[in-house]
Amino acid sequence: MLTAVERNTNKGNRKRWRCKQFLGLSIIALLNYTTLVDAAQRVVVNEAQIQVDDQSQKTQQAAQKKALRQVFVKMSGSTRVLENAGIRAALTSPQSLLRSYRFAFENGRTYYVAEFDQTKLSELLQREMLPLWGDRRPETIVWLAKEDESDARIILDESLNTELQHALKQTAKERGVPLSLPLMDLTDSVNISTYDVWGRFAGPLRTASVRYNVDNIIGARVYRNDASAIPDLPDNAVPSGTVESLDDVLSDETLTNEQDVDAVDALSNNENNDFIDQQAIQAEQANIETPVTAEDSTLIPFTMDEFADYAKRAEEGEYALDWVFIGGGKVSYGSIYGDSPEALGSQLVDAYSNYLSSLYAVVGIEASEREVVNVSIANIGSISSYASATDYLNSLSVIESASLIEQSGSVAVYSLTLIGTYDDLLNSIKLESKLRPVTDAYGQTVKGHSFYWNK
Repeated sequence: MLTAVERNTNKGNRKRWRCKQFLGLSIIALLNYTTLVDAAQRVVVNEAQIQVDDQSQKTQQAAQKKALRQVFVKMSGSTRVLENAGIRAALTSPQSLLRSYRFAFENGRTYYVAEFDQTKLSELLQREMLPLWGDRRPETIVWLAKEDESDARIILDESLNTELQHALKQTAKERGVPLSLPLMDLTDSVNISTYDVWGRFAGPLRTASVRYNVDNIIGARVYRNDASAIPDLPDNAVPSGTVESLDDVLSDETLTNEQDVDAVDALSNNENNDFIDQQAIQAEQANIETPVTAEDSTLIPFTMDEFADYAKRAEEGEYALDWVFIGGGKVSYGSIYGDSPEALGSQLVDAYSNYLSSLYAVVGIEASEREVVNVSIANIGSISSYASATDYLNSLSVIESASLIEQSGSVAVYSLTLIGTYDDLLNSIKLESKLRPVTDAYGQTVKGHSFYWNK
């Protein structure tokens, strides 16, 4: 059984989260760095699903237009394309781009599902010099802890059927972003706790995400944005808007954990100290923290400015969502506010989708200015590997055409006409492991456009 000192220490470790300020910065600016991933999921970008009340002709016509709007956003990765004159014109006659439609039924809801001509849509986006995002999208897992009315915290998992979960999944589906929630089975329960997710600790989040084989990780917590009740904040929290090296964050978390263990051991060894014990008992009875001393370098109290900033947040929305993004060897933090957890879930996925499209969507280039590059691809020594490599290259949205111009042994040379830039091509192939740049003995990419084909 824990002593009063130990109970107070454990409580203090939780309370020490109350440390640093929130800054209302844009989520997109916070994620302004390149993400490198090794796998991707192919999504259907030319199809949309719209919830309807009935199957009447009038309802179908309205749903058809909404579906085309959704597809344009999904294929471009940006809602701004809807402001384009050419896109607005296409939306006046969606039936001219419609290939097929059907009705789907799920959880008592009826959906109008429309499939549009992907080739025509791609040509339209390119002609209007708008972004075009291919069907290969990074996979992401979201670890989200929600605080309910009784202050109990739970981690959303795939088995739960909540409005917040539906908002996350539905927005991700509309934006064409592969997104999953954890299973929270026995394995997850061993690897991660609600404490870890609430604290947005990068180490446990990465460890628990390994089994899911995802490219990016989002950790988040949702709670009522009440200025009268400051939520627990991790003692290693950083200001919203900070982007740090993943290695540095993991190192800091390890050091903090070791310091916490040392602190617990030290207090346990002194449990007979009357002053400390009495202080802990009084704090426990009063349900307050042990007073902060100047010598406690890990505990930074709020300043008056931070209290004022926190109070101001109450005007921005009834609920708050604090997130951490882990990907590409970087970690970034931020906060968003809204009137409901569901609105925050949709806002988070929308912002994340905009960020991904800024990395991978290709902005068209005039036909006369398109770059033509020759690339050498090793390990293509059979007809089947040649066919697979050719199909793969032609399927990339950044490539207008790919043709074989030379074959020497198992090395094939292709001529690629690019719709975007060569960097856009590199970003596209990084999403999958099928095509890898050739590296030297030190792991450095060799000069020239040389790649290795993974069958």
